[in-house]
Amino acid sequence: MKKYDERNTLFSRVSLVKGSKEYIEFYKKNPEFKDLDDLHRGISFRGNIKKEDNFKELFFPLITNNKMFIKSLHEISENFEVREKVQIDKSFSKNIKEITKYYGATDVGIVKLDEHSYYSHFGGLSDYLGIDNYNNIIKDRYKTAIVYTILMDKEMINRAPHFEELMATEEAYLKVAQVGARLCVYLKSLGYDSFSNNSEIYLAPLVPLAYDAGLGEIGMSNHLVTLEHGDNVRLGAVFTNLELDIDKPIDFGLKEFCKYCALCLINCPANAISHKERIVNGRQFYKFRDDLCYGLWTKSGTDCGICIQSCPFTQGVDFDKVKRMKDNPELMEEMVKDHIKKYTRRKYTKDDLDIVKLEGDE
Repeated sequence: MKKYDERNTLFSRVSLVKGSKEYIEFYKKNPEFKDLDDLHRGISFRGNIKKEDNFKELFFPLITNNKMFIKSLHEISENFEVREKVQIDKSFSKNIKEITKYYGATDVGIVKLDEHSYYSHFGGLSDYLGIDNYNNIIKDRYKTAIVYTILMDKEMINRAPHFEELMATEEAYLKVAQVGARLCVYLKSLGYDSFSNNSEIYLAPLVPLAYDAGLGEIGMSNHLVTLEHGDNVRLGAVFTNLELDIDKPIDFGLKEFCKYCALCLINCPANAISHKERIVNGRQFYKFRDDLCYGLWTKSGTDCGICIQSCPFTQGVDFDKVKRMKDNPELMEEMVKDHIKKYTRRKYTKDDLDIVKLEGDE
């Protein structure tokens, strides 16, 4: 099985400086990405939001200051020394889950790590933390991943692709870092080396881990889709050497449901989502055009979020029907029709929230 490689992610690719040694080496090996990546290279998508300068001056600090706090949280968790070890039974996993929720997580799952769980190399995306790690090999030094979700504000997500959606995303990433740092420090206090993955540094892709940890299934948009909140969540993970009882993947029939639904595909303004399946490291994903997706980000000035907003599981589904929908295509069709009848193709709210509404705005 081939490892994931963070250098292949779009964010890593478009961060390469044109003409640099790293740029030349990467595109020599991966020429198929070069021309499309060059279109987006060096663009800060947030700066392209269609708002007046006064709006940006007043409200951009709501999101841009978050990185400062995430950096501080990372430094706290990394610099905290591992204390004397406390003997802990694997069954303590139940307590760990409740502790992670106590710190602010929405849901928690635990999975055993192996060498294929990790990225093979860093993609150089940790500059804000003061870390230059491009091309560095990632070592599989931890035994367990505690994976968790953070719920995003649905009223903000339902305004996608506008500024409120970006606020919801950035706030969730800050909460991911807060939960992860606290859990990491807690585990080190018990004598177990740990590492908090946050939006500025990842040792592994989190969607596959969240799937393995039983937090949801992988939907057509390639996001993790949870039973209670759809894909209206962000993911975090703390890697640790504490061995715990692990969870297993769940199957509530999402693969079949997505084929009857496909509202994320239908609503995607960039046509980035496909119904065609692909297998990546033994797991089913769907073919996806990351360049088209990011191209829309640069036009809207936000990270869009329409696919999240479009998912019936995000807006809420009848759990009695979900329990019975697996291998029941008629019921799946009924659920999709019910959703469309209630929300049309997507639940979209145009009006600005009061938090970003200025006096005199209509």
